Amino acid sequence: MPRISKAITTWFITLVISALFVGSSSAATQPFGLRCRTKIIRDGVVNYENRSYDYNFLVQVISDNEGYKSEALRYGKPFITAQPQERYTIILHNPLPVRVAVNLTIDGINSISGQPCRPNEGSKWIIEPYSFVSIRGWQVNGQDSRRFYFTSKDDSYASWRSNSWGRDLSVNCGVIGAAYFWSKTDLENYFEQNPVYEYTRRPGPFNNLFGLRKDATGGASSPACQEGSLDKKEKAGTGMGERETNPVEMVQFRYDTGMYKPHQAVIIYYDFAQAPPVPQPFLGMNFAPEIPD
Repeated sequence: MPRISKAITTWFITLVISALFVGSSSAATQPFGLRCRTKIIRDGVVNYENRSYDYNFLVQVISDNEGYKSEALRYGKPFITAQPQERYTIILHNPLPVRVAVNLTIDGINSISGQPCRPNEGSKWIIEPYSFVSIRGWQVNGQDSRRFYFTSKDDSYASWRSNSWGRDLSVNCGVIGAAYFWSKTDLENYFEQNPVYEYTRRPGPFNNLFGLRKDATGGASSPACQEGSLDKKEKAGTGMGERETNPVEMVQFRYDTGMYKPHQAVIIYYDFAQAPPVPQPFLGMNFAPEIPD
């Protein structure tokens, strides 16, 4: 059974308060659909149905300098522009009514163990129902972490870890990934304790007088993002910065549902801003190079 890390932080309350006043426009979201046995009390009669639910899993990147990082699109995924030496924090949101475990990787490296891993492998952060945690750096032991900051590939933590693995881990620099996992039994128990109440309405002329209308998407829609003209070669990475106190405790957590495949996870790409080429009205003129005899 995998060992799970649960963050206990002194600065968590401050970030909770600030996040309440900030919208989700600067956030990466990943929809995930699931089916769950649900207790339905319809007109006082108990029924059970396998119902479908759609949840949006949300991850935000916050800069120490500029706050929430705005996004464009790259490869169909959110993209943020990094600034050299910029310290940043990652906020992981849990939209479920049960606890989840999250495998957070930066540049393909697990943020707790410092090792490359598949989505369901490695140590994970525990998030309580309808809540979130703020991760500010690499967890280096049970008491301390070291800050995330944007830097060059050569200076990245992934590049340093390459020596231990005998292969170049920095090839994955420029990406943040979050894979969520939970227990289907926990979710079914939640709906058992919190059933859905339904009532059969009698037909009549006033039934829809005070009805509620949803928008075409069934909920709040995310703002459109523009595809930027970006260099496809990733040049930024994340380094290991100054040490901070961040006590954690190890807990046991059983899960059997979640984002087992990489394309199901929440993905955010990042890189330094690339200077566009300067357009030239005419190219230089010269003679054709001659092949040596």
